[in-house]
Amino acid sequence: MQAAFDKVKVRRQTSSYVFDVYFNVIAANFTYAGGWVPDAQITAQMVALNKGFAGTGIQFRHVDTIRILSSRYFHDMNVPDTAERQRMIHDYGSVFRKGRSNTLNINLIGFSDETYGFGLLPSGYSTNPQLDGVYVRYTSLPGGSSPYRQGKIVVHEGGHWLGLLHTFQGGCDGDGDGVADTPAEASPASGCPKGRDTCAGPGVDPIHNFMDYSDEDCRNSFTEGQITRMHSAILAYRS
Repeated sequence: MQAAFDKVKVRRQTSSYVFDVYFNVIAANFTYAGGWVPDAQITAQMVALNKGFAGTGIQFRHVDTIRILSSRYFHDMNVPDTAERQRMIHDYGSVFRKGRSNTLNINLIGFSDETYGFGLLPSGYSTNPQLDGVYVRYTSLPGGSSPYRQGKIVVHEGGHWLGLLHTFQGGCDGDGDGVADTPAEASPASGCPKGRDTCAGPGVDPIHNFMDYSDEDCRNSFTEGQITRMHSAILAYRS
């Protein structure tokens, strides 16, 4: 993916993008506990998503909400790190995914473990378009039942969907997240540890960055370098 970025010269000041968004609400039954998220939370999530990306030249437009009754998908879909999980998401996406590479599908699921979400990088679309999108725990929307996750999981996973890596990618060594203005970070942050500095290089850990794991009240920004990377990813993969 980096090679594609290196070929793209971006003048971000004159570029703006609006992506269509489909919410796929996957529920085991018609109750909130079963994943039946109310429309008001989806509306609030769109507000939070656009607030998170304010100032980046990137915004999102809610097109439709699709509700899918499937106990299997609700409970069992997860990070596609095994062949079985990848097949499941492939089968699901073959039926339910909407749009092309420039359409964001936000899939709300239950997760059977402590995962709160994952997002697929744009470089994977050409080989696995059925998987493309972000997958988020339904309780993490604004007004949901997760007390410490209230809307910024979708912002974080949206960053992945537009080519960003974690700020702690690679720890203190190597190229890290591929962005020059995010200081290296040895491990994910939790809470809001102001002044945390886990690597010897310049700058303290970027705990206020949306691509860290710190608390939601702590995360509030993307860097200029990250914004440039997202615009490059859009031109390379999501135009």
